[in-house]
Amino acid sequence: MIGWVGLGAAVSAGLVFLASRAWPLRSIRGGALPSLGCASTFKGSTFTVATYNIHRARGTDGRRDLERIAKVINDCDIVGLQEVEGPSLFRPGNQACQLGRYLRSTAHFSPTRKLIFFAHRGNALLCRFPVSAWQRLALFPSTGRAHRNVTVYRVDVAGSPVHILNTHLSKPAEGEAPFQAVMHAFAQYPRAILVGDFNAGMDHPAMRRWMPADAVDALAGAGEAVARVDMILVRGLHVNQAWSSPTGPSDHPFFTVRLQLS
Repeated sequence: MIGWVGLGAAVSAGLVFLASRAWPLRSIRGGALPSLGCASTFKGSTFTVATYNIHRARGTDGRRDLERIAKVINDCDIVGLQEVEGPSLFRPGNQACQLGRYLRSTAHFSPTRKLIFFAHRGNALLCRFPVSAWQRLALFPSTGRAHRNVTVYRVDVAGSPVHILNTHLSKPAEGEAPFQAVMHAFAQYPRAILVGDFNAGMDHPAMRRWMPADAVDALAGAGEAVARVDMILVRGLHVNQAWSSPTGPSDHPFFTVRLQLS
């Protein structure tokens, strides 16, 4: 009996240890994502791109409501999301796929970490255009539970390739190597959009040090300028308009830009 009790205690302790650890996920490449075909009717030269840290759909009122998030992002062509929750023992699926079903949009969840066997949390893309390829790049150093990545998507907009990069970075004080890696990836593509939560403002030395010289802060005229850490940076595209919505459904504002193919 004592042996079985000891074994049970050891198993319980092991499960508690595993459940308390967040494990990083490796870099990986993927092919085309399922498309709803809505881009086949897209004939214009402008489209909308947004970034939104959804805080796992928990609003400033403490209530978790994914439908509120869906209403905010409903009219956007491409949305980069951060702090997206994945599956668990008691919750199948992930929030990106749920939002994709709400909006009838292609959805891709890019987890940054896993707990036990589940892709626990990460970033995501919602897109109404065909995505022909994607690549998830793990960012280092990676310590504690704050694992990070940047995911690159090749999106076909009216027959023109545009690369979308989505990330959520730790504060630069914890290391600038991830900033450097993300900006290096951003600089590889002539027509690219980098979105995400940078945990740093545009005036931070890390931003000025690593951002490509030809990158444009598309949100410069969107308001919420004080202490803004959410970014939409563009290269090879023209910014027509930028706007934001305040916190409420999430603890972050929602930011959108209308871009034009050059």
